[in-house]
Amino acid sequence: MADEQAETGNATVEHLLREIPAVHESTSCIKVLEQFHENKKLYAIPVVNDKGRPVGIVVRHDLTEYFSKQYVKELKGKKPITNLMDENPIVVDRSTGIEDVARIILDAGMEHMVSGFIITKEKRYYGMANGYDLLNEMTSRKQKHLFGLAHFDQLTGLPNRTLLMDRLNQAISVSNRALRAISLLFIDLDGFKPVNDTYGHAIGDRLLKEVAERLAGCLREGDTAARLGGDEFVIVLLESDLERAMTVAHRILGTLRVPYEFGKKTISSISASIGIAEYPEHAEDIDSLLTSADNAMYLAKKSGKNQFAVFGQE
Repeated sequence: MADEQAETGNATVEHLLREIPAVHESTSCIKVLEQFHENKKLYAIPVVNDKGRPVGIVVRHDLTEYFSKQYVKELKGKKPITNLMDENPIVVDRSTGIEDVARIILDAGMEHMVSGFIITKEKRYYGMANGYDLLNEMTSRKQKHLFGLAHFDQLTGLPNRTLLMDRLNQAISVSNRALRAISLLFIDLDGFKPVNDTYGHAIGDRLLKEVAERLAGCLREGDTAARLGGDEFVIVLLESDLERAMTVAHRILGTLRVPYEFGKKTISSISASIGIAEYPEHAEDIDSLLTSADNAMYLAKKSGKNQFAVFGQE
């Protein structure tokens, strides 16, 4: 139940690197053709100069088709590969982003998806990447991005209601097998609406992000902090008895009361009302567990805020 959102950015083409040996620009066409025959998996071979800098690329299909007739080999085979190479390959530095190189290929032409592109390090040949790997990476990143949109709150990065329900389902299944209780804390911020009204939504969003960080800092590995929406959060404590749930609630109340500093603005009016419910003592399923904790939270708020209440207890 680690609260980690799938990464969708910061990947570079170095992630796609294939260590394909380059040939020198003076290498004969026949020698390069032999390399293609020896390695059937090669789509293309890069060509470099004396300084190790790429000057071109040779595509398997083009070279093998050109030398398909014996007399052509006899006439042209000994000529340097520079006579038949593509002098305008796509060349990118290893730090180029995946999204950027995809745009470069779209602009240059989709034929480069087959031949691939050259990767450099300090302008020297470093390796190659092919279009198929790029497509697979783009597809994978898109899927991760969609998963993130569907399962994580886009403001705080915490699990949203969808992922919370899934994790609660798993937690209850484990609880039933291990005969260990689950504690659920329903948290509603006190004083958040006046912050939005006074300082604007930008500051309100920054405050919610910091609340999320503070909540995560109160938990142990395996527990879950989720945002339901607005200023409502839920904490799921695995293998937790009521005593531990109350200890965590005290910790959360304390950390959320600490003033929030945003530049020259200091906000010290934030606290929380927390409702605590346990499975299976206070509920038989997920919906009733959430309802019980929610009812306890309203009791805490009605009793003066900045405190917690346990379901079924005054």
